[in-house]
Parts: sequence; C-alpha cells; structure tokens
Amino acid sequence: NRTPERYDRLLLATGSEHQGYRFAQSLGHTIIPCVPSLFTFKVTDNRLTDLSGISFPDVHLAISLGDSKKLEQSGPLLITHWGLSGPAVLKLSAWGARLLHDCHYHADLTINFLPELSTDQLTTRLLAYKQNNPKRFITTESPVPIPKRYWSRIVQYVGIADDTTWTHLSKEQMTSIITEVTRARFAICGKGIFKEEFVTCGGVDLKEVDFKTMQSKLCPGLYLAGEILDIDGITGGFNFQSCWTTGWLAGMSMVL
Repeated sequence: NRTPERYDRLLLATGSEHQGYRFAQSLGHTIIPCVPSLFTFKVTDNRLTDLSGISFPDVHLAISLGDSKKLEQSGPLLITHWGLSGPAVLKLSAWGARLLHDCHYHADLTINFLPELSTDQLTTRLLAYKQNNPKRFITTESPVPIPKRYWSRIVQYVGIADDTTWTHLSKEQMTSIITEVTRARFAICGKGIFKEEFVTCGGVDLKEVDFKTMQSKLCPGLYLAGEILDIDGITGGFNFQSCWTTGWLAGMSMVL
C-alpha cells in the first residue's frame, strides 16, 4: 500500500464528475442538485418533418410552464431531425434548466418567426402582395423573409391547396398564415439525448466559496474551480470563460 500523501492546498476542478461532488460534500459542502443545461428541444411535429437544416436568423421563443410561469428568448433557430436547436433554444434551456427538468421536459413552445414585424405590418404586407401578385401560387411565393421550404410547409399546414393563387386567398386563410408565422405553437416532448447537453446546472453552493481566491469557506486549503461550482452560463463562450477565470484565480491564490 502506498503511504498517503499530504498537501496543504488542493484544487478541485473535476467538472460534472459525480466523484468530485461527493468529495466536496464529504468535506462539508452543500451540493445544489445537478440538472442538464444548454440542451436542444425534442419536438415531434409534421411542420418540421424532413426540414432538418433550415435555419432562421432571428426568432422570438416563449415557453409556458403552467402557473403563469413564462420564459422568453430571442436569436437564431435551427430545425434538426429531432426538433429544434440553435442559440435561441440553447439560451432558453439555460434560463429554464430547472423548471424544464421539473416538468420532465414537457412544455408548450410559441415561436414568432418574424418578431421584427407587428401583426398589422405583416397583414399589410400580405394584402399588398395579394393585390400585386394575384396569379402567383401561394405555396411557392412568399412575401416575407422566411425560408421557402418552411413557408410552403405552413401554407400546406393551414389547408391551402398547392394550386391556390394569391387572388383566391380568403381572410380566414390569411389569419391562419399570420398565426403560424407569429404565434406558432409546438409541444416540447423531451430534450436532446443524454450527454449531448453542453453544461450542468448545479454543483457546490456559491455561498460557500470565496470568489476572490476560489478557496472554500468551510475547508481551508481547498480550492474549487470550473463546472464543479453551481455556475452555468448562456451559450456564447461564457462557460469556458467561467472555467478559465475561476481556474486562474484559484491557481494564483494557491501559489501566493
């Protein structure tokens, strides 16, 4: 058997490994329960079938979780073969990591694909296009900046035949299109597969760490950095920066 080695300083930077959490807990630390963060949404819906790869530069997302709880985010959106991804989804999943975990990743999602246009502005644009292009087919001619394949899909989804021209667009059909563009509702039925999420929400309680040195307030000589802490940021490199910064602070403090 090897003789145990003793150190006067120890840095725990074990990421989301359970062994690191158990070790910190054995030394008196509180571990905030860990849940996935920065994940994609699983959505099974005919409007998305076979459209994997289509992206939208700027959408507005809103999740309703019951009891008047609502989360909102904006940004790029990507359709995938399992549902929805992209910066807007990842940011929304970060802010709602615990709430979505508690509801087993089932929630109602509302998407505004053209948040820069009000309902009145969109209505005016559609009416003008209808007047100026009466003989063009609705399915293939979109008057708004939405990917053509997705435009065709929502036109079909609201029950408009492929051979319908703009002159024959009824008021009810126009209302349905506007709803699908500005208030499309989807059911989230899960998240991306296990281990595809980017970071973990949870870890060592931040109240138990001195952020000037990253030293434990409960166990002198113990330093903590990175994802073992209860820190998770939105997409955009913030989690990397947190790891680098806390690691640098801990390293510099340990050698002084």
